[in-house]
Amino acid sequence: MGNLTALKAVFLGALQGATEFLPVSSSGHLVIAQSLLGVQIEDGGLLTFDVFLHFGTLVAVVVFFWREIFEILTSPFRAREAAPGRSGMTVPQARRLGLMIVLATVPAAVVGLLLEDVFERLVSSAPAAAAMLLVTGGMLWATRRVRGQGEGLEGLTLRRSLIVGFAQALAIIPGISRSGSTISGGLFMGLNRDLAAKFAFLLAVPAIGGAAVLKLGDLSAFTGDLLAATAAGTLTAAVVGFACIKWLLGVVRRGHLSWFAPYCWAVGLATIAYVLISG
Repeated sequence: MGNLTALKAVFLGALQGATEFLPVSSSGHLVIAQSLLGVQIEDGGLLTFDVFLHFGTLVAVVVFFWREIFEILTSPFRAREAAPGRSGMTVPQARRLGLMIVLATVPAAVVGLLLEDVFERLVSSAPAAAAMLLVTGGMLWATRRVRGQGEGLEGLTLRRSLIVGFAQALAIIPGISRSGSTISGGLFMGLNRDLAAKFAFLLAVPAIGGAAVLKLGDLSAFTGDLLAATAAGTLTAAVVGFACIKWLLGVVRRGHLSWFAPYCWAVGLATIAYVLISG
């Protein structure tokens, strides 16, 4: 059914865990790495494997931001006058953030369901992923123009949330960084750096969780070594992802998101050159 070994899965899981949170496109790196390693899984299994590597990084987000997630989920059952929770959010702020996360999830959900077949084809195209990495680099470089402190939760309006949601929808294309597009979108919309990063990470919870649920049935076709390899890759993605979140938050707070642009350009151009020379 495929040639995915445990060693390849662990390597891909580590790659996913690092690049999911660094704004360099985890999907683009996975497509390119899988192509170079010659990883093949029949019957659409490669997309299912990728989804579960993303699920590993979802676990990292949930563990890292458990306070914010707990307060969002419990806010409908708490009095508005209750003291701020451990994350520092008041009950109205937690309710507002939760509502905006739900609304911003809609664009990616609609695009993902309508264009799933298109993305199934793109997930195995290294040249397409490389080209989109060049786009990601341009987007990150543009954040150098963002100045000022930006607005907090009170400035997270419906319009701003939906625009960040559409930025996340674009990241379904391999090579477009989800964290890069959503954090950049928040910064361009005038949010402060802390909120832009936190909103981007929390927005990953329903997006990645929903994709994993939709692919859960496909996992039943994985047996033996392939199932074990997928589990090993998923666990590796969770551990490495958790280690990367705090570091990236510091990078964003210092306004250095554009640092990753040259890397995206270099990887994209190198991959395109390799494909042209070898093909």
